[in-house]
Amino acid sequence: MHKIYNSKQNMKKLVLLLILVGNVAFAQKLTKEQLIDKMSDVGCECATKQQVTKENLEITLGLCILEALNKYEKDVERHYGKNVITNDKKMEELGYDIGLKMGAKCPSVFMNMVDEESDTNGEEVVEEIPDAVLTGKISEIKSEQFLTFVVKEDSGKNNQFILLSSFDNAFLLTDKVLKVSDAVDVTYYEMDLFDAKLGKFVSFKIVTDIVKK
Repeated sequence: MHKIYNSKQNMKKLVLLLILVGNVAFAQKLTKEQLIDKMSDVGCECATKQQVTKENLEITLGLCILEALNKYEKDVERHYGKNVITNDKKMEELGYDIGLKMGAKCPSVFMNMVDEESDTNGEEVVEEIPDAVLTGKISEIKSEQFLTFVVKEDSGKNNQFILLSSFDNAFLLTDKVLKVSDAVDVTYYEMDLFDAKLGKFVSFKIVTDIVKK
């Protein structure tokens, strides 16, 4: 009888433990970076099902972002506040964050527009352009959703770069080896990414290699 009683008590403890673990798991919330990452996945999945053109770009991306917003409504409220849809400033901020991430995750969505323009202009010869190299001194480094840095040339011109993918010397940036005022050679290419805040494509310099001089 004593063994049966202990067995029931242990079963109750096990059930209680499972409930507590379940509640803790349920209570876990997404960080802002995780939220944007997941919302951009939804946005990319939604947009790839559409034929994106210049004419329907804004409305298509808007609908895809709304789909992602509805899926993660509570987390959006936590990081961007309530009633985001009716708050132009917050909606612009959210759209910018998701649009930038989508541009890196599913650039093929936006390439449909480029392909469409090429078709209308007749046959086009695609020529591969080698990466450019720029020399200067680092004047600023920012680690936010993406790591960006500014290199100032001897002429005084500032150039902003963004780190989107890994390469051999990427650790110089990710491990904070490079500091402000360090002289560097930066190899990069330019890519048009959609700026949701401006509502248009903006050219970004994407770093592919960096060497400290």
